[in-house]
Amino acid sequence: MNTVELLNLIKKNINKNKAEIANNMVDGRISDFHTYQKNVGIAQGLDQSCEIIEDTIKKLNIGDE
Repeated sequence: MNTVELLNLIKKNINKNKAEIANNMVDGRISDFHTYQKNVGIAQGLDQSCEIIEDTIKKLNIGDE
């Protein structure tokens, strides 16, 4: 497994985690507003992580050219 494949696998797992958070919100499994805010913050952090991974993959691909 090369670096880009590894990064894509990490990104896939991050997106899976984010989807689980969203499903918990939609299903009403959030017990209070504080927990809701916390989960929104976590989801935003996961989005930022995916953006960083995408930028890293782009930089790796440019380096291969």
